[in-house]
Amino acid sequence: MADAVGGGALVYGPGPAGAYFANANAQHKDSDPVQSKHPTSGADMGGHAGNHAAAGLDVSSTKPAVGAPYSGMGIASVESGANTAGNGGDGHFYGGIIHASLLIYEPINISVSMGYGSVALANQSNDLNVDQSAFQMAGVGGHGGNDNIAAGGSVNTFSGSGVIASGDNSAGNGGSGYFSGAIVDAPVVIYHPINIAIAGSGGTAHASQSNTVDIDQSATQIAGVGGSGGHGNVAAGGSVITLDPGWGSSNGGGIFDVQTGGNQAGNGGYGVFYGELVHTSFVVYSPINIAIAGYGSSAYAVQINDVSVDQSAVQIAGVGGHGGNDNAAAGGHASLLSHNLWGGSDTIATGSNSAGNGGNGYFAGSLIDVSVAVYAPINIAIAGPHSTAVADQVNNVHIDQSAVQIAGVGGDGGHGNLALGGDAAHLLSDLHLVA
Repeated sequence: MADAVGGGALVYGPGPAGAYFANANAQHKDSDPVQSKHPTSGADMGGHAGNHAAAGLDVSSTKPAVGAPYSGMGIASVESGANTAGNGGDGHFYGGIIHASLLIYEPINISVSMGYGSVALANQSNDLNVDQSAFQMAGVGGHGGNDNIAAGGSVNTFSGSGVIASGDNSAGNGGSGYFSGAIVDAPVVIYHPINIAIAGSGGTAHASQSNTVDIDQSATQIAGVGGSGGHGNVAAGGSVITLDPGWGSSNGGGIFDVQTGGNQAGNGGYGVFYGELVHTSFVVYSPINIAIAGYGSSAYAVQINDVSVDQSAVQIAGVGGHGGNDNAAAGGHASLLSHNLWGGSDTIATGSNSAGNGGNGYFAGSLIDVSVAVYAPINIAIAGPHSTAVADQVNNVHIDQSAVQIAGVGGDGGHGNLALGGDAAHLLSDLHLVA
């Protein structure tokens, strides 16, 4: 950021010459004395906690007395604010995150004995664990750091200035999260074991099937979430002291605009979501157990199933970050004294400060949870005349299709925060706006 200094203004500052005249159209370099200073060595844009400080350096400027060479302009702009420290970076996501797992598991077990008085045995034991759970996160803003300080530097001037800005500082604010697209979780499981035993006339058919199945298709989907504000942060506008000695002179000028407010500390970032969160789990579980025996024989069909299916979903979108705690945002002090009957300050702004506010949540789209579970075990025992047929089936089934869906929720305000407008002391001969 470069500051333009009015032509002919004698500016005092560090440097070998001590003072020099500045051209009205000159753009200062980083080495120029009247310059906005924004040290970034302590800035934390990654969102993690830390102790950082960003401060504008003090600025002093003096206008020569009336009648001196080039005495008519003054300082056009003095800026020492707009400092940042420990703020979480914004998260941006545009596109699609798709999780579409597919599993087909279908063991087949067949035993056939056709001789008279023979025995057919078919035993099947299955222990299956399928994990198709998913964790999907996109467009999440970083958290604001802790114990950060962002302050505008002090401004001391004895000349009329067009703009003096030492506010608009921010510290420890959570970054906003932006998401536009789709998050899709669509796992599919097909589990279909088949067990068949066939015996001839006078024989014995025995089909035994035991299944222990655990299928996890749970999903956690997070998109468009603003980062939480940090704790113990301070954002303050720098002090402004100005004295205009131009009593009633035509070249006295005056302060056009003094701004030391607009500071923010520990506010939660916005959560913005556009698109769809889709969770569509699908399970087909259909074990088949068949035992067939001939004339004068016995048939036994035993089936034991322990099944646990988890299709639960947690979907969060468009949630504003929580405001931090114990943060302070204050406008700097403004002390102005003008003897110019026609001068003075048009605007003095030390307000518009905010601290510890929860970010808003914005959501536009759909949260979809479509879980389908088909569980149809089949157990068949067939025996001829004068025979015995026994079909036993024991099923222990647990199916969880619960869903938690959260969208468009604003963050909570923090605790122990302070937002104050700075003091304004204004001594002048005419009436002006104090905001």
